[in-house]
Amino acid sequence: MKKHSRNNKKILIASVIIVAVVLIGAAGGAVWFFLSGQDGKKTAEPEAADPVVAQEEYESMQEEVVTDSDDPMQRKIDFKALQEINPDVYAWISIPGTNIDYPVLQSATEADDYYLNTTIDGKHGYPGSIYTEKYNSTTFADPVTVMYGHELKNGTMFSELHNYTDKEFFDENPYIYIYCPNYTLKYQIFSAVSFDDRYILGSYNFQDADDFQKYVDELRSAIDGNVNNDVQVSQDTTVLTLSTCISAYPDQRWLVSGTIVDAAEVEDAQATE
Repeated sequence: MKKHSRNNKKILIASVIIVAVVLIGAAGGAVWFFLSGQDGKKTAEPEAADPVVAQEEYESMQEEVVTDSDDPMQRKIDFKALQEINPDVYAWISIPGTNIDYPVLQSATEADDYYLNTTIDGKHGYPGSIYTEKYNSTTFADPVTVMYGHELKNGTMFSELHNYTDKEFFDENPYIYIYCPNYTLKYQIFSAVSFDDRYILGSYNFQDADDFQKYVDELRSAIDGNVNNDVQVSQDTTVLTLSTCISAYPDQRWLVSGTIVDAAEVEDAQATE
């Protein structure tokens, strides 16, 4: 009788061990399945970007989607083609006198800084993209719109904003053009200055006239850079601030800011989804 009881205990212990092993295996399999994706395959990491290749691709894209004109206001951008590449493209920026001539993106679902290190075709790393955050509308109707781009060793993206440290260049290249599917905006630059690295969109209430003016006054009173005090700036004309790094001073930002001086509807504007 005792021998039979001992056998039953051995069988019970073995059964418990087998069940435990099965449960552990199942749990491990579930974790692997969750991490690998529902098709049982490991989720692919984003392809790494190469700044040189990316710039070549941007230049090729420019040739395909941009129709130039002697008058920059009449320049045409094929937004339908751009949005087939990435539907987050909503504008195009061009600054005559520089190599800044890029699509502008904004993600409605990813983190605000997603395009800081993500290219238009989804590759991860430098050079990233020119982009704005969800805080700003994509109409450029906000009192202040802040647009971001990297300063890079190869001189691409927003690197040539630093050309505005030179007073002669500042005076001779005063305009920024923003192209949207239905209209084109011309901004006149009124300041190109070194600024601290505060989060601009969270540091001011730009809907408040006093706070808006405080920001404009701080730009114009910066001690390092160039300013044109003859350009009239208001909440109605709005401000576009282009922000990039200062490699020698990581706790500062180089800001080039302009205000709208002209606008034109786009003839035969393309409908976009």
